[in-house]
Amino acid sequence: MKKMGYSMFARRLWLVLGLMFAAQLAQAADPYEIVDDVTNKLVSAARDFNKDGDKSAFDKTVLETLEPVVAFEYIARVVMGDYFAKASQAQRDAFAETFKKDLVGTYAKGIATYADSDIELLRDADVGDKRRVMVEQQVKYQGATHKLSYTMGKNRDGQWKLINLVLNGANLGSSFSSQFEQLASKYSGDLDKVTANWSSSSDS
Repeated sequence: MKKMGYSMFARRLWLVLGLMFAAQLAQAADPYEIVDDVTNKLVSAARDFNKDGDKSAFDKTVLETLEPVVAFEYIARVVMGDYFAKASQAQRDAFAETFKKDLVGTYAKGIATYADSDIELLRDADVGDKRRVMVEQQVKYQGATHKLSYTMGKNRDGQWKLINLVLNGANLGSSFSSQFEQLASKYSGDLDKVTANWSSSSDS
């Protein structure tokens, strides 16, 4: 286990399920509906993929579905922490793009494994005029129950975006930030090397 670490299973489960809500419903008034409706959609797509094996079509669907509503650039900025201010615009853009491709790629590879999970939305509050909402799901997989808490934020355009997630009490944003710091230390602050060696599925 590394600093702020948890099992590889937990990390991979977040990469699969933590992005599962994203879709063309970005401007929906209710983030709970986004999570519930699109989880169902992508689970169905994953099950179809398990049957027909059309990987290129599935990968394309995953990217097109996640890109509009996951706040990749915002999350990447948070993950970079103090290094964001030190980075050039080109380095910021490069890491954000690498971060996005890595998460989406890992998700596309792993979602089929969890396609048969029992996923339940836990709704206990109205959204009202809130601009940040915690949406919780309970995921049952192979006899174990996992709790996911999505942080959904509404931007200036009224779009709900995923900005963080907590899995069984483990803050994934903090974990990725810790991972970035470890890599930055390993490569003596060389952000180009950090980006070149970034992998969200790694414990390093």
